Amino acid sequence: MNLNTVLKDNPYQIKKVVLGEKETTITDFIAVVKYAAVIEFDDTYGLRVKKSFNDLNRALNKKKKIYGVNTGLGDNWMKEVDDNEQNKLQKNILSSHAVSVGKPISYFETRAIMLMTLINLGKGYSGVSLETLEEIKDVLNAKIYPFAPGEGSVGYLSVEAHIFRALIGEGKVFVDKQLKNSREILLEKGIKIPTLKRKEGLALISGTMSVTAIALLAVYNIYSELKHIEVGAAMSFEGLQGSLAELNSTVMNLKVHEEQFETAQNVKNILAGSKNLEKNEGLKLQDALSIRTLPQTIGALIRVFKETLKTVYEEMISVSDNPVFITENDKLNVYMNGNFDASYVALHMDYLVIAVTNFVNTIERITNRFLDTKLSGLPPFLVKSPGVNNGLMIVHYTMTGLLNEMKLLASPVNINNNTMSAEQEDVVTFAFLASKKAYLMSEKFKEVMAIWFFVCKEGVSFLNIEELAPMIKKVTLIIEKSVPKVVKDRAFYEDIGNLKKLMSQGTIIEQVEKDMGPIKINLNL
Repeated sequence: MNLNTVLKDNPYQIKKVVLGEKETTITDFIAVVKYAAVIEFDDTYGLRVKKSFNDLNRALNKKKKIYGVNTGLGDNWMKEVDDNEQNKLQKNILSSHAVSVGKPISYFETRAIMLMTLINLGKGYSGVSLETLEEIKDVLNAKIYPFAPGEGSVGYLSVEAHIFRALIGEGKVFVDKQLKNSREILLEKGIKIPTLKRKEGLALISGTMSVTAIALLAVYNIYSELKHIEVGAAMSFEGLQGSLAELNSTVMNLKVHEEQFETAQNVKNILAGSKNLEKNEGLKLQDALSIRTLPQTIGALIRVFKETLKTVYEEMISVSDNPVFITENDKLNVYMNGNFDASYVALHMDYLVIAVTNFVNTIERITNRFLDTKLSGLPPFLVKSPGVNNGLMIVHYTMTGLLNEMKLLASPVNINNNTMSAEQEDVVTFAFLASKKAYLMSEKFKEVMAIWFFVCKEGVSFLNIEELAPMIKKVTLIIEKSVPKVVKDRAFYEDIGNLKKLMSQGTIIEQVEKDMGPIKINLNL
Protein backbone atom coordinates (compact mmCIF):
# COMPACT_ATOMS: atom_id res chain seq x y z
CA MET A 1 0.00 0.00 0.00
CA ASN A 2 1.46 3.35 -1.07
CA LEU A 3 0.43 5.70 1.71
CA ASN A 4 1.99 8.66 -0.09
CA THR A 5 -0.94 8.50 -2.51
CA VAL A 6 -3.78 8.35 0.04
CA LEU A 7 -2.95 11.57 1.91
CA LYS A 8 -1.89 14.71 0.09
CA ASP A 9 -1.98 18.46 0.51
CA ASN A 10 -4.71 20.78 -0.82
CA PRO A 11 -7.93 18.73 -0.47
CA TYR A 12 -9.82 21.99 -1.06
CA GLN A 13 -8.90 21.71 -4.74
CA ILE A 14 -11.06 18.56 -5.10
CA LYS A 15 -14.60 19.49 -6.13
CA LYS A 16 -16.13 16.03 -6.68
CA VAL A 17 -15.57 12.61 -5.10
CA VAL A 18 -16.97 9.46 -6.75
CA LEU A 19 -17.55 6.43 -4.52
CA GLY A 20 -17.37 2.98 -6.05
CA GLU A 21 -14.77 1.29 -8.21
CA LYS A 22 -11.78 3.28 -6.92
CA GLU A 23 -10.85 3.31 -3.26
CA THR A 24 -11.53 6.63 -1.56
CA THR A 25 -8.39 8.40 -0.36
CA ILE A 26 -8.09 10.35 2.88
CA THR A 27 -7.60 13.46 0.76
CA ASP A 28 -10.96 12.71 -0.90
CA PHE A 29 -12.50 12.15 2.51
CA ILE A 30 -11.33 15.52 3.84
CA ALA A 31 -12.40 17.24 0.60
CA VAL A 32 -15.97 16.13 1.25
CA VAL A 33 -16.05 16.60 5.01
CA LYS A 34 -14.29 19.94 5.35
CA TYR A 35 -14.49 21.51 1.89
CA ALA A 36 -17.93 20.31 0.72
CA ALA A 37 -16.80 18.39 -2.37
CA VAL A 38 -19.85 16.85 -4.03
CA ILE A 39 -20.36 13.09 -3.69
CA GLU A 40 -21.47 10.83 -6.53
CA PHE A 41 -21.89 7.06 -6.83
CA ASP A 42 -20.60 5.21 -9.89
CA ASP A 43 -22.21 2.13 -11.45
CA THR A 44 -19.98 -0.22 -9.46
CA TYR A 45 -21.23 1.27 -6.20
CA GLY A 46 -24.86 0.87 -7.20
CA LEU A 47 -24.45 -2.70 -8.44
CA ARG A 48 -22.65 -3.81 -5.28
CA VAL A 49 -25.30 -2.34 -3.02
CA LYS A 50 -28.22 -3.76 -5.04
CA LYS A 51 -26.67 -7.24 -5.09
CA SER A 52 -26.17 -7.21 -1.34
CA PHE A 53 -29.73 -5.99 -0.78
CA ASN A 54 -30.97 -8.90 -2.88
CA ASP A 55 -28.71 -11.27 -0.95
CA LEU A 56 -30.38 -10.25 2.30
CA ASN A 57 -33.82 -10.97 0.89
CA ARG A 58 -32.66 -14.31 -0.54
CA ALA A 59 -31.30 -15.30 2.85
CA LEU A 60 -34.55 -14.36 4.57
CA ASN A 61 -36.56 -16.29 2.01
CA LYS A 62 -34.45 -19.34 2.88
CA LYS A 63 -35.39 -18.81 6.54
CA LYS A 64 -31.81 -18.18 7.64
CA LYS A 65 -31.51 -16.75 11.14
CA ILE A 66 -29.92 -13.31 10.83
CA TYR A 67 -28.89 -11.32 13.89
CA GLY A 68 -30.68 -8.00 14.21
CA VAL A 69 -33.00 -8.76 11.28
CA ASN A 70 -35.20 -11.65 12.33
CA THR A 71 -33.75 -11.81 15.85
CA GLY A 72 -33.42 -9.29 18.62
CA LEU A 73 -30.17 -7.55 19.60
CA GLY A 74 -27.60 -8.29 22.30
CA ASP A 75 -28.85 -10.90 24.72
CA ASN A 76 -32.17 -10.80 22.84
CA TRP A 77 -30.55 -12.67 19.94
CA MET A 78 -32.57 -15.73 20.98
CA LYS A 79 -35.86 -13.84 20.46
CA GLU A 80 -37.31 -14.27 16.96
CA VAL A 81 -38.82 -11.34 15.09
CA ASP A 82 -41.73 -12.05 12.73
CA ASP A 83 -41.55 -10.92 9.09
CA ASN A 84 -44.19 -8.25 9.61
CA GLU A 85 -42.23 -6.79 12.54
CA GLN A 86 -38.77 -6.64 10.95
CA ASN A 87 -39.05 -3.11 9.55
CA LYS A 88 -40.42 -1.94 12.89
CA LEU A 89 -37.38 -3.47 14.61
CA GLN A 90 -35.04 -1.33 12.49
CA LYS A 91 -36.90 1.83 13.45
CA ASN A 92 -36.90 0.74 17.09
CA ILE A 93 -33.14 0.20 16.91
CA LEU A 94 -32.58 3.84 16.00
CA SER A 95 -35.07 5.06 18.62
CA SER A 96 -33.77 2.94 21.49
CA HIS A 97 -30.14 3.63 20.69
CA ALA A 98 -30.52 7.42 20.37
CA VAL A 99 -29.51 7.96 23.99
CA SER A 100 -26.20 9.80 23.83
CA VAL A 101 -26.21 13.01 25.86
CA GLY A 102 -24.33 16.26 26.31
CA LYS A 103 -22.83 18.67 23.82
CA PRO A 104 -23.52 17.78 20.16
CA ILE A 105 -20.68 16.63 17.98
CA SER A 106 -19.43 19.17 15.46
CA TYR A 107 -20.55 19.72 11.89
CA PHE A 108 -17.33 18.17 10.56
CA GLU A 109 -17.60 15.12 12.83
CA THR A 110 -21.20 14.55 11.73
CA ARG A 111 -20.29 14.84 8.04
CA ALA A 112 -17.36 12.50 8.57
CA ILE A 113 -19.59 9.83 10.14
CA MET A 114 -22.14 10.03 7.33
CA LEU A 115 -19.44 9.79 4.67
CA MET A 116 -17.76 6.89 6.44
CA THR A 117 -21.15 5.14 6.51
CA LEU A 118 -21.44 5.51 2.73
CA ILE A 119 -17.94 4.11 2.25
CA ASN A 120 -18.49 1.14 4.57
CA LEU A 121 -22.00 0.10 3.55
CA GLY A 122 -21.22 0.77 -0.12
CA LYS A 123 -18.77 -2.13 -0.18
CA GLY A 124 -21.74 -4.38 -0.85
CA TYR A 125 -21.82 -6.81 2.06
CA SER A 126 -24.41 -5.21 4.34
CA GLY A 127 -27.82 -5.81 2.76
CA VAL A 128 -28.92 -2.17 2.77
CA SER A 129 -30.84 -0.44 -0.01
CA LEU A 130 -29.38 2.01 -2.48
CA GLU A 131 -32.30 4.34 -1.71
CA THR A 132 -31.15 4.84 1.89
CA LEU A 133 -27.53 5.44 0.91
CA GLU A 134 -28.61 7.92 -1.75
CA GLU A 135 -30.44 9.91 0.90
CA ILE A 136 -27.30 10.09 3.05
CA LYS A 137 -25.42 11.30 -0.03
CA ASP A 138 -28.06 13.94 -0.69
CA VAL A 139 -27.94 15.16 2.91
CA LEU A 140 -24.16 15.54 2.69
CA ASN A 141 -24.37 17.39 -0.61
CA ALA A 142 -27.03 19.69 0.83
CA LYS A 143 -24.76 20.45 3.83
CA ILE A 144 -27.46 19.53 6.34
CA TYR A 145 -26.17 19.23 9.91
CA PRO A 146 -27.97 16.54 11.98
CA PHE A 147 -28.06 16.95 15.75
CA ALA A 148 -26.24 14.22 17.68
CA PRO A 149 -25.13 14.51 21.33
CA GLY A 150 -21.57 13.28 21.72
CA GLU A 151 -21.34 11.79 25.22
CA GLY A 152 -21.96 8.26 26.42
CA SER A 153 -20.76 5.97 23.64
CA VAL A 154 -18.71 2.90 24.53
CA GLY A 155 -17.61 2.38 20.94
CA TYR A 156 -20.39 3.29 18.55
CA LEU A 157 -24.23 3.00 18.34
CA SER A 158 -25.83 5.92 20.17
CA VAL A 159 -24.31 8.93 18.40
CA GLU A 160 -25.01 7.35 15.02
CA ALA A 161 -28.62 6.62 16.04
CA HIS A 162 -29.27 10.33 16.57
CA ILE A 163 -27.78 11.17 13.15
CA PHE A 164 -29.81 8.60 11.25
CA ARG A 165 -33.05 9.23 13.13
CA ALA A 166 -32.74 12.73 11.72
CA LEU A 167 -32.37 11.28 8.24
CA ILE A 168 -35.62 9.32 8.52
CA GLY A 169 -37.39 12.50 9.60
CA GLU A 170 -37.64 11.77 13.32
CA GLY A 171 -34.70 13.71 14.73
CA LYS A 172 -33.34 17.24 14.72
CA VAL A 173 -31.04 19.23 12.45
CA PHE A 174 -29.29 22.55 12.90
CA VAL A 175 -30.44 25.47 10.78
CA ASP A 176 -28.68 28.79 11.50
CA LYS A 177 -27.60 27.37 14.88
CA GLN A 178 -31.22 26.59 15.80
CA LEU A 179 -32.64 23.08 16.12
CA LYS A 180 -35.43 22.23 13.67
CA ASN A 181 -37.46 19.09 13.06
CA SER A 182 -35.53 17.15 10.43
CA ARG A 183 -38.58 16.05 8.41
CA GLU A 184 -39.51 19.66 7.73
CA ILE A 185 -36.00 20.55 6.54
CA LEU A 186 -35.52 17.42 4.43
CA LEU A 187 -38.80 18.03 2.62
CA GLU A 188 -37.95 21.70 2.17
CA LYS A 189 -34.66 20.67 0.51
CA GLY A 190 -36.46 18.19 -1.75
CA ILE A 191 -34.72 15.18 -0.18
CA LYS A 192 -36.67 11.92 -0.30
CA ILE A 193 -37.03 10.35 3.14
CA PRO A 194 -36.59 6.56 2.93
CA THR A 195 -38.52 3.97 4.87
CA LEU A 196 -36.08 1.84 6.84
CA LYS A 197 -35.86 -1.66 5.45
CA ARG A 198 -34.82 -4.90 7.13
CA LYS A 199 -31.33 -4.57 8.65
CA GLU A 200 -30.87 -0.88 7.82
CA GLY A 201 -31.25 0.48 11.35
CA LEU A 202 -28.62 -1.96 12.59
CA ALA A 203 -26.28 -1.38 9.63
CA LEU A 204 -26.40 2.40 10.11
CA ILE A 205 -25.28 2.31 13.73
CA SER A 206 -23.03 -0.76 13.90
CA GLY A 207 -19.46 -1.00 12.66
CA THR A 208 -16.51 1.30 13.17
CA MET A 209 -17.83 4.19 11.07
CA SER A 210 -17.91 6.91 13.72
CA VAL A 211 -14.66 5.77 15.31
CA THR A 212 -12.85 5.74 11.98
CA ALA A 213 -14.45 8.96 10.76
CA ILE A 214 -13.31 11.01 13.74
CA ALA A 215 -9.91 9.28 13.72
CA LEU A 216 -9.46 10.45 10.11
CA LEU A 217 -10.10 14.05 11.18
CA ALA A 218 -7.44 13.72 13.89
CA VAL A 219 -4.97 12.11 11.47
CA TYR A 220 -5.47 14.88 8.93
CA ASN A 221 -4.96 17.59 11.55
CA ILE A 222 -1.63 16.08 12.57
CA TYR A 223 -0.61 15.52 8.94
CA SER A 224 -1.24 19.19 8.16
CA GLU A 225 1.36 20.13 10.79
CA LEU A 226 4.15 17.68 9.88
CA LYS A 227 5.97 20.03 7.49
CA HIS A 228 5.42 22.93 9.87
CA ILE A 229 7.20 20.88 12.52
CA GLU A 230 10.30 20.69 10.31
CA VAL A 231 10.18 24.46 9.73
CA GLY A 232 9.64 25.12 13.44
CA ALA A 233 12.65 22.96 14.26
CA ALA A 234 14.79 24.98 11.83
CA MET A 235 13.57 28.27 13.31
CA SER A 236 14.41 26.95 16.78
CA PHE A 237 17.93 26.00 15.69
CA GLU A 238 18.38 29.44 14.13
CA GLY A 239 16.97 31.47 16.99
CA LEU A 240 18.73 29.56 19.77
CA GLN A 241 21.90 29.21 17.68
CA GLY A 242 22.06 25.45 17.72
CA SER A 243 24.96 23.44 16.40
CA LEU A 244 24.65 22.18 12.83
CA ALA A 245 26.99 19.35 13.76
CA GLU A 246 24.09 17.77 15.61
CA LEU A 247 22.39 17.28 12.23
CA ASN A 248 25.39 15.56 10.66
CA SER A 249 24.30 12.92 8.15
CA THR A 250 26.90 10.38 9.21
CA VAL A 251 25.77 10.67 12.81
CA MET A 252 22.10 10.43 11.80
CA ASN A 253 22.84 7.23 9.86
CA LEU A 254 24.18 5.57 12.99
CA LYS A 255 20.55 5.02 13.85
CA VAL A 256 18.52 3.14 11.26
CA HIS A 257 15.32 5.13 11.77
CA GLU A 258 14.74 6.75 8.38
CA GLU A 259 12.39 9.39 9.80
CA GLN A 260 15.19 10.79 11.97
CA PHE A 261 17.56 11.06 9.01
CA GLU A 262 14.84 12.60 6.86
CA THR A 263 14.04 15.24 9.48
CA ALA A 264 17.70 16.18 9.91
CA GLN A 265 18.02 16.61 6.14
CA ASN A 266 14.91 18.77 5.97
CA VAL A 267 16.07 21.00 8.81
CA LYS A 268 19.54 21.37 7.27
CA ASN A 269 18.00 22.29 3.92
CA ILE A 270 15.87 24.99 5.52
CA LEU A 271 18.90 26.33 7.40
CA ALA A 272 21.15 26.38 4.33
CA GLY A 273 23.14 29.59 4.06
CA SER A 274 22.77 30.66 7.69
CA LYS A 275 25.73 32.91 8.52
CA ASN A 276 24.33 33.19 12.02
CA LEU A 277 24.86 29.48 12.69
CA GLU A 278 28.15 29.30 10.81
CA LYS A 279 29.77 32.02 12.89
CA ASN A 280 28.57 30.47 16.15
CA GLU A 281 29.52 26.87 15.32
CA GLY A 282 31.78 25.41 18.00
CA LEU A 283 31.07 28.05 20.66
CA LYS A 284 29.09 25.49 22.68
CA LEU A 285 30.16 21.92 23.28
CA GLN A 286 26.58 20.77 22.77
CA ASP A 287 23.04 22.11 22.89
CA ALA A 288 20.30 21.41 25.40
CA LEU A 289 18.39 18.22 24.69
CA SER A 290 15.32 20.04 23.42
CA ILE A 291 17.40 21.30 20.47
CA ARG A 292 19.96 18.54 20.13
CA THR A 293 17.41 15.73 19.91
CA LEU A 294 14.94 17.39 17.53
CA PRO A 295 15.63 14.90 14.70
CA GLN A 296 15.09 12.02 17.10
CA THR A 297 11.90 13.32 18.73
CA ILE A 298 10.36 14.48 15.45
CA GLY A 299 11.36 11.23 13.78
CA ALA A 300 9.68 9.21 16.52
CA LEU A 301 6.49 11.24 16.15
CA ILE A 302 6.45 10.75 12.38
CA ARG A 303 6.97 6.98 12.81
CA VAL A 304 3.95 6.77 15.11
CA PHE A 305 1.97 8.92 12.69
CA LYS A 306 2.82 6.63 9.78
CA GLU A 307 1.80 3.53 11.70
CA THR A 308 -1.45 5.23 12.72
CA LEU A 309 -2.10 6.43 9.18
CA LYS A 310 -1.73 2.90 7.80
CA THR A 311 -4.05 1.44 10.42
CA VAL A 312 -6.76 4.08 10.10
CA TYR A 313 -6.72 3.99 6.31
CA GLU A 314 -6.94 0.18 6.30
CA GLU A 315 -9.97 0.47 8.58
CA MET A 316 -11.45 3.15 6.31
CA ILE A 317 -11.45 0.86 3.27
CA SER A 318 -12.56 -2.22 5.23
CA VAL A 319 -15.99 -3.68 5.93
CA SER A 320 -16.88 -3.49 9.61
CA ASP A 321 -20.55 -4.48 9.53
CA ASN A 322 -22.24 -7.37 11.32
CA PRO A 323 -23.81 -9.53 9.93
CA VAL A 324 -22.49 -9.66 6.36
CA PHE A 325 -23.58 -11.50 3.21
CA ILE A 326 -20.91 -13.27 1.15
CA THR A 327 -21.31 -15.53 -1.87
CA GLU A 328 -18.71 -18.30 -1.91
CA ASN A 329 -18.67 -21.01 -4.60
CA ASP A 330 -22.14 -19.88 -5.74
CA LYS A 331 -23.46 -20.33 -2.20
CA LEU A 332 -24.79 -17.39 -0.20
CA ASN A 333 -23.51 -17.35 3.36
CA VAL A 334 -24.55 -15.09 6.23
CA TYR A 335 -21.80 -14.45 8.75
CA MET A 336 -22.30 -13.10 12.23
CA ASN A 337 -18.89 -11.68 13.07
CA GLY A 338 -16.76 -9.33 15.16
CA ASN A 339 -15.55 -6.94 12.46
CA PHE A 340 -17.33 -4.10 14.23
CA ASP A 341 -14.59 -4.20 16.85
CA ALA A 342 -12.54 -1.00 16.71
CA SER A 343 -9.43 -2.07 18.60
CA TYR A 344 -7.09 -1.29 15.70
CA VAL A 345 -8.19 2.33 15.52
CA ALA A 346 -8.65 2.81 19.25
CA LEU A 347 -5.16 1.60 20.12
CA HIS A 348 -3.55 3.79 17.48
CA MET A 349 -5.55 6.84 18.55
CA ASP A 350 -4.20 6.41 22.06
CA TYR A 351 -0.74 5.88 20.56
CA LEU A 352 -0.99 9.06 18.47
CA VAL A 353 -2.12 11.21 21.39
CA ILE A 354 0.83 10.00 23.47
CA ALA A 355 3.30 10.62 20.63
CA VAL A 356 2.10 14.16 19.90
CA THR A 357 1.96 15.07 23.59
CA ASN A 358 5.48 13.74 24.04
CA PHE A 359 6.68 16.05 21.25
CA VAL A 360 4.83 19.03 22.70
CA ASN A 361 6.97 18.57 25.83
CA THR A 362 9.92 19.44 23.57
CA ILE A 363 8.16 22.44 22.01
CA GLU A 364 7.33 23.81 25.44
CA ARG A 365 10.96 23.53 26.60
CA ILE A 366 12.16 25.29 23.43
CA THR A 367 9.63 28.05 24.05
CA ASN A 368 10.92 28.42 27.61
CA ARG A 369 14.50 28.73 26.37
CA PHE A 370 13.54 31.50 23.94
CA LEU A 371 11.80 33.48 26.68
CA ASP A 372 14.42 33.06 29.41
CA THR A 373 17.08 35.71 28.77
CA LYS A 374 19.66 33.68 30.72
CA LEU A 375 19.24 30.75 28.33
CA SER A 376 18.74 32.58 25.04
CA GLY A 377 20.77 35.78 25.36
CA LEU A 378 17.71 37.54 23.92
CA PRO A 379 15.67 40.25 25.71
CA PRO A 380 13.44 38.90 28.48
CA PHE A 381 10.22 37.49 27.05
CA LEU A 382 11.24 38.73 23.62
CA VAL A 383 10.27 42.38 24.01
CA LYS A 384 12.65 45.33 23.73
CA SER A 385 11.28 47.20 26.74
CA PRO A 386 10.66 44.59 29.46
CA GLY A 387 9.19 45.68 32.75
CA VAL A 388 6.43 47.94 31.52
CA ASN A 389 5.85 45.30 28.84
CA ASN A 390 5.33 41.62 29.66
CA GLY A 391 6.11 40.44 26.14
CA LEU A 392 5.35 36.79 25.43
CA MET A 393 5.53 35.74 29.07
CA ILE A 394 1.89 34.67 29.32
CA VAL A 395 1.79 33.19 25.82
CA HIS A 396 4.05 30.53 27.33
CA TYR A 397 1.47 29.98 30.07
CA THR A 398 -1.16 29.30 27.42
CA MET A 399 1.06 26.72 25.77
CA THR A 400 1.73 25.06 29.11
CA GLY A 401 -1.98 24.97 29.89
CA LEU A 402 -2.67 23.31 26.55
CA LEU A 403 0.13 20.83 27.15
CA ASN A 404 -1.33 19.77 30.47
CA GLU A 405 -4.75 19.29 28.89
CA MET A 406 -3.08 17.12 26.28
CA LYS A 407 -1.42 15.09 29.03
CA LEU A 408 -4.85 14.35 30.48
CA LEU A 409 -6.03 13.25 27.03
CA ALA A 410 -2.98 10.98 26.72
CA SER A 411 -4.40 8.58 29.29
CA PRO A 412 -5.27 5.45 27.28
CA VAL A 413 -8.89 4.26 27.15
CA ASN A 414 -8.33 0.72 25.87
CA ILE A 415 -7.21 -0.58 29.22
CA ASN A 416 -10.75 -0.06 30.53
CA ASN A 417 -13.66 -2.43 30.14
CA ASN A 418 -17.29 -2.77 31.16
CA THR A 419 -19.61 -5.71 30.60
CA MET A 420 -23.04 -4.97 29.17
CA SER A 421 -26.12 -6.48 27.51
CA ALA A 422 -26.47 -9.24 30.09
CA GLU A 423 -22.91 -10.48 29.45
CA GLN A 424 -23.49 -10.88 25.69
CA GLU A 425 -21.31 -7.83 25.04
CA ASP A 426 -18.65 -8.48 27.64
CA VAL A 427 -15.69 -6.64 26.06
CA VAL A 428 -15.85 -3.08 24.73
CA THR A 429 -13.10 -0.87 23.34
CA PHE A 430 -14.31 2.64 24.22
CA ALA A 431 -13.02 3.40 20.75
CA PHE A 432 -15.33 6.37 20.18
CA LEU A 433 -13.74 8.08 23.18
CA ALA A 434 -10.25 7.24 21.89
CA SER A 435 -10.98 8.90 18.54
CA LYS A 436 -12.82 11.81 20.11
CA LYS A 437 -9.95 12.66 22.45
CA ALA A 438 -7.43 12.29 19.62
CA TYR A 439 -9.39 14.79 17.54
CA LEU A 440 -9.61 17.15 20.52
CA MET A 441 -5.87 16.77 21.08
CA SER A 442 -5.16 17.50 17.42
CA GLU A 443 -7.07 20.78 17.63
CA LYS A 444 -5.08 21.79 20.71
CA PHE A 445 -1.88 20.83 18.89
CA LYS A 446 -2.68 23.37 16.18
CA GLU A 447 -2.87 26.08 18.86
CA VAL A 448 0.46 24.93 20.32
CA MET A 449 2.08 25.02 16.88
CA ALA A 450 0.87 28.59 16.31
CA ILE A 451 2.32 29.69 19.65
CA TRP A 452 5.63 27.95 18.88
CA PHE A 453 5.91 29.72 15.54
CA PHE A 454 5.01 33.05 17.18
CA VAL A 455 7.79 32.66 19.74
CA CYS A 456 10.33 31.43 17.16
CA LYS A 457 9.51 34.32 14.84
CA GLU A 458 9.99 36.87 17.63
CA GLY A 459 13.21 35.18 18.72
CA VAL A 460 14.92 35.27 15.32
CA SER A 461 13.77 38.86 14.78
CA PHE A 462 16.36 39.98 17.36
CA LEU A 463 19.17 38.51 15.26
CA ASN A 464 20.81 40.20 12.29
CA ILE A 465 18.28 39.51 9.54
CA GLU A 466 21.00 39.50 6.88
CA GLU A 467 22.75 36.64 8.66
CA LEU A 468 19.69 34.39 8.84
CA ALA A 469 19.24 31.43 6.51
CA PRO A 470 17.39 32.77 3.45
CA MET A 471 14.44 30.44 4.13
CA ILE A 472 14.21 31.51 7.79
CA LYS A 473 14.28 35.13 6.68
CA LYS A 474 11.51 34.42 4.16
CA VAL A 475 9.35 32.62 6.73
CA THR A 476 9.80 35.45 9.23
CA LEU A 477 8.70 38.05 6.68
CA ILE A 478 5.66 35.96 5.65
CA ILE A 479 4.54 35.64 9.26
CA GLU A 480 5.07 39.34 9.98
CA LYS A 481 2.53 40.26 7.30
CA SER A 482 -0.11 38.72 9.59
CA VAL A 483 1.65 39.01 12.95
CA PRO A 484 3.72 42.20 13.24
CA LYS A 485 6.83 42.32 15.43
CA VAL A 486 6.06 42.78 19.10
CA VAL A 487 7.17 46.28 20.12
CA LYS A 488 4.86 46.62 23.10
CA ASP A 489 2.15 44.55 24.75
CA ARG A 490 -1.06 43.93 22.83
CA ALA A 491 -3.82 41.30 22.78
CA PHE A 492 -1.66 38.39 21.64
CA TYR A 493 -4.76 36.20 21.36
CA GLU A 494 -5.40 37.77 17.97
CA ASP A 495 -1.83 37.11 16.84
CA ILE A 496 -2.11 33.44 17.76
CA GLY A 497 -5.38 33.20 15.84
CA ASN A 498 -3.94 34.94 12.78
CA LEU A 499 -0.87 32.69 12.77
CA LYS A 500 -2.98 29.56 13.18
CA LYS A 501 -5.06 30.64 10.19
CA LEU A 502 -1.94 31.37 8.13
CA MET A 503 -0.58 27.92 8.91
CA SER A 504 -3.91 26.22 8.17
CA GLN A 505 -3.95 27.85 4.74
CA GLY A 506 -0.56 26.28 4.00
CA THR A 507 0.94 29.66 3.05
CA ILE A 508 4.26 29.16 4.83
CA ILE A 509 4.89 25.66 3.46
CA GLU A 510 3.91 26.66 -0.08
CA GLN A 511 6.48 29.46 -0.06
CA VAL A 512 9.22 27.32 1.47
CA GLU A 513 8.71 24.52 -1.05
CA LYS A 514 8.48 26.97 -3.93
CA ASP A 515 11.91 28.36 -3.04
CA MET A 516 13.83 25.27 -1.88
CA GLY A 517 11.88 22.28 -3.18
CA PRO A 518 9.80 19.71 -1.28
CA ILE A 519 10.05 19.14 2.44
CA LYS A 520 10.32 15.37 2.11
CA ILE A 521 8.25 13.24 4.46
CA ASN A 522 7.86 9.66 3.24
CA LEU A 523 4.61 8.25 4.62
CA ASN A 524 5.35 4.64 3.67
CA LEU A 525 6.54 2.30 6.39
